[in-house]
Amino acid sequence: MSAQSYRPEITKAIRKIKSFPWAPLQNLVNNVISPGPHPVYGGTYPCLKTKNVNELLADLEPADYADIKGISDLEKVQVERGDLLINLTGAGSIGRVSIYYGDDLPITNQHIARMGIKDGYDEGYVAAFLRSWWGERALEQGVAGSTGQINMVNDHVRSIPVILFNAAAQKYIGDKVRQAERLRFWAKELREDVDVVLDQFNLPTSESPAMVNRVSTTRLDARLDPRPYRTHYTALVDRIKEIENSSVIEVADLASGCPVSSSDFVEAGEVPLVRIRNIGFDEFIDLDTGVAKALHADEAKYQAKEKMIVLGMDGIFRAQFFLNDELPMLVNQRVAMLTANGIRAELLTHWLNRPEGQMQLNQWAVKTTVEHTSLSDIGRVLIPRLDENTEDGLAEKLLSARQAYRYSRFLTTCAKFLVEALIEGQLSEAELISAEQALQAGNDQLDRHILNRLKSDGVDGQGQALFSDLDQLYSLLQQASHS
Repeated sequence: MSAQSYRPEITKAIRKIKSFPWAPLQNLVNNVISPGPHPVYGGTYPCLKTKNVNELLADLEPADYADIKGISDLEKVQVERGDLLINLTGAGSIGRVSIYYGDDLPITNQHIARMGIKDGYDEGYVAAFLRSWWGERALEQGVAGSTGQINMVNDHVRSIPVILFNAAAQKYIGDKVRQAERLRFWAKELREDVDVVLDQFNLPTSESPAMVNRVSTTRLDARLDPRPYRTHYTALVDRIKEIENSSVIEVADLASGCPVSSSDFVEAGEVPLVRIRNIGFDEFIDLDTGVAKALHADEAKYQAKEKMIVLGMDGIFRAQFFLNDELPMLVNQRVAMLTANGIRAELLTHWLNRPEGQMQLNQWAVKTTVEHTSLSDIGRVLIPRLDENTEDGLAEKLLSARQAYRYSRFLTTCAKFLVEALIEGQLSEAELISAEQALQAGNDQLDRHILNRLKSDGVDGQGQALFSDLDQLYSLLQQASHS
C-alpha cells in the first residue's frame, strides 16, 4: 500500500497492459516463482548471483561456486536453458530480468527467482516484455522496503500482467533474443580459438611472487621501489624476451586523450566522450556523457578513428579498439590512444587485455588511490609475435567476435523496442506475423523493413539507425549458425 507503488506512470502502464489480452506471470511459468536456496559458498557447483542477472542475457561468468550438500532436491532449484531469472533484492538491480541460455544447470541464491516458461509461450518474448519500459513499470509496483532493505514481493511478481500477443509475433520477437545469444556464444568461441593459439606460448602468468627477492643492479631501471622487480613480473618479461617479440612502442604510436573540462560534458551529448569507465573488454559501455559537435571538430587530434586502440591509464587498464560505425567519438584525458602500425589492432588489443599484457601494465604502474600508468610504461609492454598469416587469421576472428558482441547487444535492444512498439501501436501484430511467416519461407524483406525502422531511441525514432549494416548482421548470423 506504499504511495510509490501507485505513481501515475506505474498505474498508467498497468492499465495499458491490461487493455490487451493478458495473463499473470505465474500462469506462464511451470514452477512456483520464489527465491532460490541459501547456498554455502566455497564449493564446486556454479551459482548465479545478482551480478549475473544484468543484461537481458544472463552470463554465468564471473561465476561463484556453492556447496550443494545441504540441498535435498537439486533438480528443483537448477536453472535450465531458457529459464528466466529475476533479481528480488538490491538497489539498482531489483526487478531486473535476464534469460539463461547456458547448459551448466547452475543454482541461484536467495536473491534470485527462476522462472521456467511453459510450452506455448516464448521465453525470449516474455523476457523482452519484462525488460521493456512497460514491463519494468509493472514490476516496479512490487518493490517494497526502505533504502538498503528493498525487495520484490513474491506475490506481486507472480501477478505481473504479461500481454499475450499472437504466438507468431511472440516467436518473431523471441528469435531476436535467441539470435543475440547465438552471436554472443559464437563470439566467445572465436575468442577461445584465439586463446588456444596464444596459450601455446605457455608464458608464466600464474606464478606467485617470491616473498624475498634480491635484484641485480643490471636489472635496475629508473624505479627503485620493489614493485617492478617482483619475481612474477620479471619471470614473465624474461620469458617473452626469449622468443620473438615487439614492444608496444615499436608497433604503435602513442598519445594521450583530450583534457575536456567537466563543464563541457553534455549528457547523452552530440558526440560520445570515451572515458576510462567506458572501455570494456568486449565493447564500449555506458556511453552516457558526450560533448558538442563544435568541440569535437576543434579537437581533431583527439578524435577516435577506426581501429584506434584506447587504454585506460588509471584503475583497471582495459583496452578496446574502435569500429567505423561507432564513430564519431572523442577520447578523454587519462586515456591512451594507440595507433597500431606493426601489428593488427585487434590482436594488440587482445594481448593487452590478456594476463600477459595486464601483468606488464601493472608491473610499472604507480599506486596512489588507484593504479596509474604512463605512455612510456605502456610503450615498454612486450608482445609475443607469430608469423604474419597466423596473426592476420587471429585478428580476423577477434574482429568478428567484436562485431558479433556489438550486434548481439543491438538484437536484445531490438526485442525490447519491438515489444514497446506493439504496445504503443507503432507496429501491429499483423506486421510481425507476416514478417515471421516470410522468414519461415526464406524471405527476409519484411524483416529488413522492420529492422530498418529501428533507431537508437525506438521504432521510427529520431536517433541513429540501430543496425547500421543489415547485410553485416545477416552475414554474422549465418556464420554463427555454422560454427
